[in-house]
Formats: sequence, structure tokens, C-alpha cells
Amino acid sequence: MLSGLLFMPLSIIVYAIDIHSGVVSFVMGLLACVAVILMVAGSEKKFCRGIDFPSKYTMPIFLMHTLFAAPLRSVLLKVGIENAAIHVALGLGISFMGPIIAAWIMKKTMWLEFFLYPNKFIRKV
Repeated sequence: MLSGLLFMPLSIIVYAIDIHSGVVSFVMGLLACVAVILMVAGSEKKFCRGIDFPSKYTMPIFLMHTLFAAPLRSVLLKVGIENAAIHVALGLGISFMGPIIAAWIMKKTMWLEFFLYPNKFIRKV
């Protein structure tokens, strides 16, 4: 919390004075990263409960997020929706929910699940 409290006024000062130093930017970025990491580590118990569900599907999300997000963006552009906020919100939603739903469906059949988790089906020699 101390590094976060230190980062806030320092970032305002750096912005107000208009400093464009690479070293200052690096130190400020490092300070912000430390603040965020320590903040997440401090609230780990609350944070982990919310992340348990999506963490089961990290591989399907990693493998299939583009297969869902890119077509959605194309459809939105074809329909004439060019608002960036709508693209980001719907893109993030479909990037997570699409692969999770696909993984649920793939888990029902052994042959489809093989594409996500081949080690479950390959015999160890």
C-alpha cells in the first residue's frame, strides 16, 4: 500500500513537471508494478475464489480465444458497429465464454477433448 501511495503523488508530479526521462519512466513503472503485485498478494484469499472457475479453462481460452474474438469483430464491423467500447466489451466476453463453452462441449466426447489435453489420452511408455 505504501508503494501505491508513493506512486500516486509522484506520477502527478512527473506529469505536472512534464518529465520525459527513460529512467524516471522505468522507476515509476516498477513502482506501479510492485504496488499492484503487493495489492493482489494482500487480497489473495478473496481474489482466488473468483479466479478458480476460469483457471480450470486456461488452456482452452489460450488456444481458442482468437477463434471467437476475430469473427465477432468482423461481424460487428459488417453490421456497422464501430464503437471501441462495444468491441472491447463483447470481445473480452466472447474470448472467455466462447472457449469455456466449447471446452464443456469437447469434454463430453473423448475425441474432441484430445485436442485440448492430448496427454490424458497418450499412454505413458
